Amino acid sequence: MKAAIFKEFGDPEVLHYEDVPDPEPGPGQVIVKVHATTVNRTLDCAVRAGTQMQRDPILPLVLGVDPSGEVVARGAPAEGVPMPKIGDRVSVLSRPGPGEDGMLGVRRWGGDAELVKAHADCCLPISDNLDYHEASVVIRHCPTAFHLMFTMGELKKDQWVLVMGCSGGLGSIGVQIAKMVGAKVIAAAGAAERAQIGLDLGADHVVNYGQQDLTEEVMAITKGHGVDLVFDNISNPETWPKAFAAIARGGKLVTAGAHGGPVVPLDCFKLYDSKITILGSAGSTRQNVEDSLKVAGEGKIKVNIAKVFPLSEIAEAHRLIEAGAVPGKVILDPTLG
Repeated sequence: MKAAIFKEFGDPEVLHYEDVPDPEPGPGQVIVKVHATTVNRTLDCAVRAGTQMQRDPILPLVLGVDPSGEVVARGAPAEGVPMPKIGDRVSVLSRPGPGEDGMLGVRRWGGDAELVKAHADCCLPISDNLDYHEASVVIRHCPTAFHLMFTMGELKKDQWVLVMGCSGGLGSIGVQIAKMVGAKVIAAAGAAERAQIGLDLGADHVVNYGQQDLTEEVMAITKGHGVDLVFDNISNPETWPKAFAAIARGGKLVTAGAHGGPVVPLDCFKLYDSKITILGSAGSTRQNVEDSLKVAGEGKIKVNIAKVFPLSEIAEAHRLIEAGAVPGKVILDPTLG
């Protein structure tokens, strides 16, 4: 099969599109013909660059943490593990299945290839209404967004929520699921065209913090109340304190992601005096995953895909992400070559 593989850490030029042996499924495993993976700043570009060594990546490595595609082969059945059928449309969770070691695309070869080996327990069926490109964005960002917004943030109807980075993968999902429960959504971004994406996705208000004072605008919109929840995935040292200062008494900040930081200033007086809770998590529950795929299959989630590259152009896709110039997700499709 063709795969994008790298054998040393470095810039995008270390990625090579070449022939590698086809994977063979073990007990309880399947082989998926990959139609899509996403390109992510941390889990792809930073891992490739060698700046995510805390994740303990193993070289040589094929990236791709969220492949979606069609089951084309199955290993022997494993006790207690339902096996998808040949031809089933699935998205693959990055977490390890029984007997597997580490994260897909970090410690095990991932989906930036024509074929990927996955444990059957990690393969989630996707609706016929959802194409593979959309499904990979959903499986990457929606479960985390559900977990942050509802499991941890406990957002409820009529509460105020500030969604940072509203045009990005996680932020754009955050805007939509907050509206699903009837929250009042303020979408924030650093440029007018990115803020417009937040409006297009249903936000009640937007703030362009590239030109406006984030704290002042949020307090004016909420008539001095502040927001009950900040949904952050940037950790930018310039915008973090502005968002934090706009949190209402007893409010929360939830976060997953730190590509804009990761070290930020923290007003500890406001933290304790306003009884604010800060929660961080990159995970999700199985229920979060199933809920995400369900609402996406029903057409209730719109994903923002900026560009689709053939797998052979993976280096260019990485350069685009690292330049920070694209509002929306970048997809690799191995079926395009």
